[in-house]
Amino acid sequence: MEEVSLKAEIITHIFGLPITNTFITSIIASIVLAFLAWFFSRNISLYPSRFQLVVEDLTHGVRNYVEEVLGDKKLADKVFPLILSLFIFILFLNLFKFLPGTESITYKGVQLLRPVHSDLNMTIALAIVSWVVVQVLGVIVLGFWKYSSKYINLKKPQSIPLGLIELISEIAKLVSLSFRLFGNILVGGILLALLASVAHYFLPLPVIFFELFVAFLQATLFAVLTLFYIKMAISEPH
Repeated sequence: MEEVSLKAEIITHIFGLPITNTFITSIIASIVLAFLAWFFSRNISLYPSRFQLVVEDLTHGVRNYVEEVLGDKKLADKVFPLILSLFIFILFLNLFKFLPGTESITYKGVQLLRPVHSDLNMTIALAIVSWVVVQVLGVIVLGFWKYSSKYINLKKPQSIPLGLIELISEIAKLVSLSFRLFGNILVGGILLALLASVAHYFLPLPVIFFELFVAFLQATLFAVLTLFYIKMAISEPH
């Protein structure tokens, strides 16, 4: 049975820095995604095709949903690009492993293109970006002192224990975002690898469809949770 590593493998070193297979995958996938964005943006027309109409309708629907959750049109205009970018970026990286040949490319016996989100470093990085944006928006909308009073309110000493619990739960969001994405993608990758070692010529289609669903679901959850964390951050303290 194929051995499955729980951490990203180091392929080489550049100026003493380790270059892992997940890092290589993220670079290649990011370049491909940037090219696709550039390519489709060049073909935007005042007389849209059916594909452009579908994309515009979906984008408009997501934009309206963001405004409905936040209840602020101006803030929604600022937050919407981040939410949609997180969803597209995570979904594309999740789907990248399904491209033909990516699982079979090796270098010195090591898989060269490993699913990016099976590396905890990557999911933590994404979670930090999301978490920092949430905190910054909370401070911008409410002001530093009002926002910090959610956690430490010296005017109400009796509320300090509850504030500390809120602070711990806020930090827990960072852990939750990163480990949820990491765990699901890692398990999915292990499942596909184990099935590939048993079925050398094909993988059961139900498993592949399930993994596609999980890839979409995890991208959606990450983006939606970030949006709701922003909503919680900009809400007035009680």
